[in-house]
Amino acid sequence: MIELPVDDIIQKYNLLTQKLAQTTQTSEVINLAKEQKRLEPQFELANLIKKLQNSLLQNQELLDQLNDGDELKELIKEELREQKQKLENAQDELMTYLSPKDSRDEYNIILEIRAGAGGDESSIFSTEMLRMYNYLANRLGFSFKITHISPNPVGGYKEVIAEIVGTDVYSWFKYEGGVHRVQRVPATEKQGRIHTSTISVAVLPLIDKDNDFKLNLKDVEITTSTSQGAGGQSVNTTYSAVKVRHIPTGIEARSQDERSQQQNKEKALQVLTSRVFNFYEEKRLAEESARRLEQVGRADRSEKIRTYNFPQDRLTDHRYNQNWNNLAGIMSGDIYEVIKQIKKIEAGKYLKNLKI
Repeated sequence: MIELPVDDIIQKYNLLTQKLAQTTQTSEVINLAKEQKRLEPQFELANLIKKLQNSLLQNQELLDQLNDGDELKELIKEELREQKQKLENAQDELMTYLSPKDSRDEYNIILEIRAGAGGDESSIFSTEMLRMYNYLANRLGFSFKITHISPNPVGGYKEVIAEIVGTDVYSWFKYEGGVHRVQRVPATEKQGRIHTSTISVAVLPLIDKDNDFKLNLKDVEITTSTSQGAGGQSVNTTYSAVKVRHIPTGIEARSQDERSQQQNKEKALQVLTSRVFNFYEEKRLAEESARRLEQVGRADRSEKIRTYNFPQDRLTDHRYNQNWNNLAGIMSGDIYEVIKQIKKIEAGKYLKNLKI
């Protein structure tokens, strides 16, 4: 097991406590308290690890002093086994907090799911993925709100956009961006043949009004049109649908689901702001460290990051060469365990590179 920075975590938490006791500036108190709250789960695990390590050492020393026939020896051996398991669990849990940090980790997100190759089956899988992410958000205590749906007349969704709000949302969903591939026999398949379909997932930091990043409206082209329904037909005669385009990057966003043109304009600009911010942030991170970018595994939309093979009941993450079984459980919320494992893999790479 890679040595964990247990002492560093405890020292950092205690230092935050000291600074909180000494500062009188409201803004600094808020920032320090926020950082301390974020670090608190790590601090508790670090203290537990230290306690278990000390207890293990004491019990081992006592065990070495006892004779083979001593009845106490078996009791201590059993306690040692239990303590070792607790220590392993605590170290395992701490690893999930030590994956490399991203400057966007604390952001809420816009989640975009789009059907790709595979026709109707792709749209159906988009719906299942939407439900899977909803389960994940609920498990993590996040709020999940669908803001746009483009249904497929045959079934499922061609496109879905949702907002997910909570604590460190991006840090949990950032591994999901990219192309997801599903292999299975569709319900409509008469010959029992396995079909392959794909969907794309984009995870964008949600930029709110209080964020420092602002779009210059002089760089935004705004056009209006009538709202479009299935097949492209107009569903009303008012020009309430709004499309916005960021001229320097060519990035676009559209909204037609709100009640008024002004509401659609605000929603489209919010999505555009998040997309443009994410574009520039990706560019900055890539320039800072191409190697770091690869380690985090932020996949673009052209990269197949996962395969969901239902006949073999297997999920494969191609970035990490890892497999998981029980697809039914994963699609019902156990994707949480998959992401936890990914976080541990990333933490292991990070700590190994630091040579801790």
